[in-house]
Amino acid sequence: ELMNRDISREGMREIFGKLRARVPGIAIRTSVMVGFPGESDEDFEQLRDFVIEQKFDHLGCFTYSQEEGTVAGRMKDQIEEQLKLDRQGEIMAIQREISADRLTDYVGKTVDVLVKGLSDESDLLAEGRLSTQAPEVDGVVYINDGDFKPGTIQRVLITDSHDYDLVGKVIS
Repeated sequence: ELMNRDISREGMREIFGKLRARVPGIAIRTSVMVGFPGESDEDFEQLRDFVIEQKFDHLGCFTYSQEEGTVAGRMKDQIEEQLKLDRQGEIMAIQREISADRLTDYVGKTVDVLVKGLSDESDLLAEGRLSTQAPEVDGVVYINDGDFKPGTIQRVLITDSHDYDLVGKVIS
């Protein structure tokens, strides 16, 4: 309400439901902010519950930063920095569990991966991305077996999953 958003939580719930029903396999991502001036414990609990309910494929959480010359910057009830960080940590811990759970569904499936090349993690691994993984903000697919060709889309059998990343082997 204080942020002047044109859509309600119920409106978002309806949109996400329609998208998931009409587009099988859709990946839904969002960013949320915690610590906006006046954010109550109840406000935060509603956000937390919404994140748990919606099980977003990818979610980023940032803390509100007070800036001079803005309406929000002049508002009373600024939230203490430590509380903002605690709330951010809680949201991201929830999202880590959601992500880990969702990624287990990929194990045993063959997917298309855009192969980037050798991984920064190890010269023994290649890495790439699913079409639903954005560079620099989402996890990756580590390739630990098979012949890979950087810059190509290859079929990869997913053999393992982690909190944000998948592991697989090239099969074609």
